[in-house]
Amino acid sequence: MDRQENQCPYVVGNTIKLHLKMKDNEVLTDARIIKLFEPFTLSSVMVVRIACSDLALEGDMVLKLFDRRFATQLRKDEKLRPWTSDIESDYHQFVLDGGASQFITELNNNGDIAQQGETWNSSQDEAYLYDHLSDLYETEVRVYDTLRDMQGNDIPQLLAYVTIPGCSLAEMQPASQYIDVSGILLEYIEGFPLTDIADHTPRECWQSICEEAIQILHRMGDHGILNEDVKTRSFIVKKDTRAESGYKVVMIDFALCNFRKDYADNVDWSEAKAIQDEEGAVGLIMQDRLECGFVYRRSNRYKKPADYYE
Repeated sequence: MDRQENQCPYVVGNTIKLHLKMKDNEVLTDARIIKLFEPFTLSSVMVVRIACSDLALEGDMVLKLFDRRFATQLRKDEKLRPWTSDIESDYHQFVLDGGASQFITELNNNGDIAQQGETWNSSQDEAYLYDHLSDLYETEVRVYDTLRDMQGNDIPQLLAYVTIPGCSLAEMQPASQYIDVSGILLEYIEGFPLTDIADHTPRECWQSICEEAIQILHRMGDHGILNEDVKTRSFIVKKDTRAESGYKVVMIDFALCNFRKDYADNVDWSEAKAIQDEEGAVGLIMQDRLECGFVYRRSNRYKKPADYYE
């Protein structure tokens, strides 16, 4: 097999074609890859340079793709085979034969099927990954939609929805949804991770910067968002002369979130928020990391139920 066939197309200097959708406007445009954020985990994230006058998009932006083929960490965690062009060919045939559609329907209707993963063939693995990443994509889009008033300030601006066609063959079109790659185009925030503030900011700024990160989590909670994957690396700190400290915190990565609407009542929701302890995932880690440079003061917004400690 030609080794070139198995190589990832997401390489600095490569140009990829994107189908962009924003409101009622859709356009096909080129995007040149400028920078990669590796390793790829659940998604493939990169900085791309675009000049798309139809959507008034020009410059460097972040492209986040939910591409099952190169979700390296996810494939490793799920103990799945590394992607190859042979696996892709078999999967395309599985899609054409209607197997992918049937398998995904059964997967969503019968939770027991997911327990049989060790017996799946490679095409079933790919269908599972497609379905799982589709859910993550839809969750991330839903979060950005819910947090529209926070975009461009506490979180990046969502610029467009993205599709990369997975196959140009006419016979694949009726089932192309199982082949296409979905993603989002975001505002590019140039800065550094919250974990690195000791290397980039004065000590007297640490308290206010860390507190702002926690306040962003509180505002997300006020919008009915629970983030199950809060990490200090999920916050970018950038210089901002308008801020009192001279720095602004922006949060990213929302594919592993839950929503207040999906919980039975306020008690159920409050307990879930308390047990997840999103603010502690930032406050406790940064307090330990910065030693005496940041003092974490836990809020009383959510308290664990009494029986949690029994």
